[in-house]
Amino acid sequence: MFAVLEAGRFLYGDVLVDLITSVVYPEADLRLKGGLKRDTNGLGSWLGVAGSMSVASFLLLTFVILLVVAILHIPLPYEICDRHKVQFFEFLLRVSNEYVGNVIELLFGVRLRNYFTRFVAGIPYFFQSKPPKWCKIRVEKIAGVNCRVYIPEKSKRTSDSLLIFIHGGGWCIMKPRYYDGPLLSLIRRTGTPIVSIDYDLSPEKQFPHAILQCEGVIKELYEKKFADYKVNKEKMVLMGDSAGGNLTAVTCQRLKRQGKGHYIKSQILVYPVIHMFDFLSPSYQLYYYRYKGTALLNPYSLARWYLMYVGIEPSMKNIKLMIKNQHLHKEVVEHLENTGLVHHHRLPLAWTDKSTYQKPIQTSNSDPQLAEKFRQILTNPDICPIIEKDLANLPPALIMTAGIDVLRDEGVHYAARLKENGVRTRWNHYESAFHGVMNMPKSKQRKQMLDDIHTHLLELKLL
Repeated sequence: MFAVLEAGRFLYGDVLVDLITSVVYPEADLRLKGGLKRDTNGLGSWLGVAGSMSVASFLLLTFVILLVVAILHIPLPYEICDRHKVQFFEFLLRVSNEYVGNVIELLFGVRLRNYFTRFVAGIPYFFQSKPPKWCKIRVEKIAGVNCRVYIPEKSKRTSDSLLIFIHGGGWCIMKPRYYDGPLLSLIRRTGTPIVSIDYDLSPEKQFPHAILQCEGVIKELYEKKFADYKVNKEKMVLMGDSAGGNLTAVTCQRLKRQGKGHYIKSQILVYPVIHMFDFLSPSYQLYYYRYKGTALLNPYSLARWYLMYVGIEPSMKNIKLMIKNQHLHKEVVEHLENTGLVHHHRLPLAWTDKSTYQKPIQTSNSDPQLAEKFRQILTNPDICPIIEKDLANLPPALIMTAGIDVLRDEGVHYAARLKENGVRTRWNHYESAFHGVMNMPKSKQRKQMLDDIHTHLLELKLL
């Protein structure tokens, strides 16, 4: 031990080594001649020692912090946008929501873990700035559902269209006010009012509750409330991100089946959830190869949210089965094979590059109990909109996908299906974007995406 301390003097300096020595090896204090020499009877000497110990404590704390950060560091893909901001927030989110969240789930269960995730997701929005003077923001009930309404004033209101927004968060977390930043930026570009739907979250309310709420809001806006906001009901646009993209696609299909497809003039899906079939697609494999273990959207979180949304026990056993595609009933597998809905060869060739992709081996090792529970769920277009047989005559679509996102491939597959059914569809892919970039403040990538939404609406003459 003494030899280690003596050698440590050359690495860390006298002050830090003397501090450690005085604690763990007091009898050797006089043998370390290069250290502090003090007269224990002098006040000045004692003050010097106190100051030295303070410096040593600071250096020791700094060393420990840097060591912990180095151990926990996980490199992100080199091309990711907003790298420095993402690296910082990803680390904080991983330590809190992933590491601490895993402990909470282990000790207290998945429901409390979801409450904790909601708390963590809301921390950046605890101290929100006041809305700009040019836009009134208020909460109103529409069809019995709380909605966050944005009404631009004076010269900022340049359109009589109405944008209806459905937020993401895996159906289980997030709130409309967390999207003030991107929605206000979008209003600056489009000059149109926005209604953001505050649907009830899972697991408190499960499928199809959120769908019915969103559908009810849209119907009331088209049939009654449009006059209150002084908008043209024939220029209503529906937009959602992530799970909100799923609700957007599903709602458009449901309205069409009811003969009310004309209520929505365009659907905008931002990195949407389109199905629950394939946890081994190239975009999921990219996660395992390039950013596994980070706090970016990951297979475990998605599986947990899927289970809570559809009302199946979100146990760790079920989550592990899902991420291996062992929740698929043989009838579902046969249907997917026969239709080719989510075949990997339908994706861009570069995404099946051998350096990050291996073709999954088809096996029949599905879990019988879980697969049976999912059999009806996975064939329901109100959950997996890509499974709908008739996609013709849906509203023109803008589908936006992110390169660093496990959901990337789903958006591409859905865009292809819409095009095959004659739906006017524009697919925009952002290779350096990550899932959730729309919530990143002052992001150049977000700015580009909002500009593209504006361009899309102009092309459809909805502004």
